[in-house]
Amino acid sequence: MAAPLGRRSCRLFTDVLAAYVLIACFLPSTSVSTCSDLYIEPYDILDLVKKQCVVVLFAPDDQPCDDVFLQLSNAFSNEHLVTFRRVEYAPNEFFWRPNEPLKWISKPPAMDIGTSTIGVFEKKKIDRSCLSQVPSHQRSWRPKAAAYSGPLNAMPILDFINEKCGSYQNIHGELSNEGIHRESILANLFHVASISNFTMRSWVDVVKEKYDINCELQNCRERISDIKNDEQDGISGVCPADSNTQESSPKDSSKTTVDVANEGIPKCDRISIPTWNTFFSRYLKQSKPVVIEGAVNHWPAMHKWTTEYLRSKYGKKEVHIKLAPNGHFEGVEKASLWEGYESFNIPEDVKVALRYPDLVVVRPATINLNFSEFLDTMTGNSTLHKEDVNERVSAYLEYSSIPQYLPELESDIEEFPFIRNKLKRRHLNIWLSDGNTLGKLHFDPFDNLLSQIRGKKELILFEPHDNTKLYEAHIPEALLGFNAKTREFRRKTLMDSTSMVMAPVDIQEPDFKRFPKFAETRPLNCTINEGDMLFMPAFWWHEVQSHPNIEEHRNVAVNFWYEPFLTKEFPCPECGLDVNPYYRHLL
Repeated sequence: MAAPLGRRSCRLFTDVLAAYVLIACFLPSTSVSTCSDLYIEPYDILDLVKKQCVVVLFAPDDQPCDDVFLQLSNAFSNEHLVTFRRVEYAPNEFFWRPNEPLKWISKPPAMDIGTSTIGVFEKKKIDRSCLSQVPSHQRSWRPKAAAYSGPLNAMPILDFINEKCGSYQNIHGELSNEGIHRESILANLFHVASISNFTMRSWVDVVKEKYDINCELQNCRERISDIKNDEQDGISGVCPADSNTQESSPKDSSKTTVDVANEGIPKCDRISIPTWNTFFSRYLKQSKPVVIEGAVNHWPAMHKWTTEYLRSKYGKKEVHIKLAPNGHFEGVEKASLWEGYESFNIPEDVKVALRYPDLVVVRPATINLNFSEFLDTMTGNSTLHKEDVNERVSAYLEYSSIPQYLPELESDIEEFPFIRNKLKRRHLNIWLSDGNTLGKLHFDPFDNLLSQIRGKKELILFEPHDNTKLYEAHIPEALLGFNAKTREFRRKTLMDSTSMVMAPVDIQEPDFKRFPKFAETRPLNCTINEGDMLFMPAFWWHEVQSHPNIEEHRNVAVNFWYEPFLTKEFPCPECGLDVNPYYRHLL
């Protein structure tokens, strides 16, 4: 699944600067201690925040260091990511340069004579969203500060510093209970290797053994086609699926190539609806996917959302639809296939930073249709369909916000009791298509609860613990064009933006010469049927093959996206997961 935010893009030619959050708090000046060795000038803070969170005491030179400040400084002496410093200025006397005073995020409380102020400057966050260099005229950014207005004693100030610096110290200079819990969580994350040795190299070997051939995988398509012309579904295990094939009947016992290869892939746990404690300890904290069987069977949507009902409710409503050829949505292909490739100019500083300047992420074409006509696309009666074109036009209502566009439907679904009021919901979406769609390999920066209403979805997942094996990177984007009269697609628009969540590797035709580490990855199969729900932790890579309900010829799903419990910077192949500061209270 992919999000409006999950499938993030950045403007290559737009200047984006990182944001900093700065905090201040007040201390009474009853101290008789000194901290002359901590003195710095204001401008030095800008260098320190590149590596550390900086706690600064703002105290005029006639004010001594407060003993609480020194106590807190000692408590963080073993925390290398936090440093304590002092400037000999009151906040209203602090200037970065002449005419550049310190600014506040919120108005600070009035400061009485004889008081000092502590400012907490967060460590500078790397802006990974864009590749273009910051123009010199925008490099004079200065931090702002926010005032602390709580009790003026060590413990609440300690908690405040921990929260803003992302640290976990107690007043004795040791790791707090929350910090111990965090370390335990990060040391016990789920790895597919703990349940299986099956890798993508194993997957390919199974395919080759099935056909008793020895070929480079890129050339296997033609070899297999020659050997087994009647197994078109099987070929879809090695190369893009034939969009005109249909799901095998349950009575058909023959195994396709993808069936045989997938037999070796380990599968998600399958459980009944859990309690919060079980879900939190066994799955959320471990970043472990799990299928909850029959979790949504009680939803009114399961019997209410028929094609006829949706047509009567929203038939005349205009909806924004994504279009792609043969059901393949947002894959990666060679940029040279696109019009204007030779003349398309990418700034040199951006081009140097791109790991794959020869590839593009193919964004689907879009069209606005009334809902009734969109529903016709599932039965082949739509004007979008044309018999004499080479590519089937696939229409998809994907990650469409229910509260924003179809608010009445929200009463037919239920947020899961075991997670309600525990995680912060960010999005609630509907996914509706003819069921013959393939969402290519990507990740989303949200914890995902994906519920299947009609049809089924087969998801192949890869863990996010070493994204060098998935070759995470900025990849340039391109936008498909669609001629509504001829019903034909056109590789028309190369874009000045990049995707940050798509993988350049291809599960169906992996290129182990260019992407050798991908052969080491371990896939996990998480298939959900009607009534099931999949918990897919944030940042797990996934490719989604949808299948239609046999009688209704459609696939319907709903997903909840939540603020992730475990988060990471991206794109950053070497960055690992960490507990989201938003959920410190759960530790």
